Amino acid sequence: MTYQCVSGERKIYVRKASAQAVGKVAKIIFDFDGVLVYTAESFRQAIRSVVDFYFLEILDLKGEKGKLATLKDIQKFKDSGLYNNDWNLSYTLITYYLSIVFRHLQQKHVFQDFAKKFNEIQFSELKSFLKTLKKVGEYIKRNKISATELGEMKNDPSIGLDSFLAQVEIKKQTSLENTLKFVLKNVGEGEIELVKKLVPYYPENSDLHKRLFEELYLGKELFSRFYSLPSIFKFDESYLEKEKFIPSKETFDALHVRFGNFAIYSEKPRLQGIYLLEKSRFQNYFDEKWALFGEDLAEYDGSILGKPNPTFFIELIKNIDEKDGQIAYVGDGVADVLMIKNARLEGLSNILFFGVLCSSPCSNELFSQYIKHEAEVIMTDVNDLPYLFANLEKGF
Repeated sequence: MTYQCVSGERKIYVRKASAQAVGKVAKIIFDFDGVLVYTAESFRQAIRSVVDFYFLEILDLKGEKGKLATLKDIQKFKDSGLYNNDWNLSYTLITYYLSIVFRHLQQKHVFQDFAKKFNEIQFSELKSFLKTLKKVGEYIKRNKISATELGEMKNDPSIGLDSFLAQVEIKKQTSLENTLKFVLKNVGEGEIELVKKLVPYYPENSDLHKRLFEELYLGKELFSRFYSLPSIFKFDESYLEKEKFIPSKETFDALHVRFGNFAIYSEKPRLQGIYLLEKSRFQNYFDEKWALFGEDLAEYDGSILGKPNPTFFIELIKNIDEKDGQIAYVGDGVADVLMIKNARLEGLSNILFFGVLCSSPCSNELFSQYIKHEAEVIMTDVNDLPYLFANLEKGF
């Protein structure tokens, strides 16, 4: 076996060929969600709730909550390595199901009538747009299409989620066009544009999708605090408040003695990350100039150049400039390890990947993915790090 367990009780695995390099780590960079904080009850539940809210509340289709997007479905998207950003993931799920709605309307020979009624729909102001979407939902219901039926279609052998994700893996893209062309026959620009109109998503501007996600994830009070806007959906619950830190103070103390201040590379919005750090009084363990969040990964057009693209990660490594040792990036998914591999292809030679399993409901599958992509270290969570370095010092 190419991996050896260096701490039996804690199940920490080190790639044998990388053991010497792991022992030379001089700086640690953490991902945030799933690595520093548990997100199983926050982001992943927010994805499920956003998809449910769009179809069950906004369009008012009949169905049961939690069926359109299960945690297993979400993990399948994560394991592709192409859906690290949860805005993009939830948007893709919504457009996937809208594509199935369009397919049903085509089969009922009413799609042209549907398109004629709603092709001029334009997003300008949220409250009035939501009223228009109610009419869209009424049309869909009149044609006896339910959210229950949509949820059943994801298991279809030809156009189900597994087949869709297999196509995504082959084409290495997450575009709306890919979603529609997979589900629909004779897809054209008109169908693509109509889906975009039904679920507006412009990460750099006001829209429906991002607004719904952020309000639902933050709750009305934190949404107004972070965005300086009044809440429209007025969700009382805050998923962000459910996020609890994974590393203990003892873990941070032990690592801080050895490595100094830590760095962060995450697509999480900065205000949300800083809020959690300050809430738990952990901000002093991190160096602000080495903390890159979602806003720092934005291109000139406002879109986030996220994982597995290594562009901004390479810039962070240059700023850290650790010439005398290796740098470890601790991540929680396939997109993270692929980013490290891509960074190496760009010439970055002093970076190692440490993968944690705690954030995945399918840890055995994630373990296999880490081995496939030759992660240097595989562990349960970041509290294993002090034990890892202690065992390496003893030799194995």
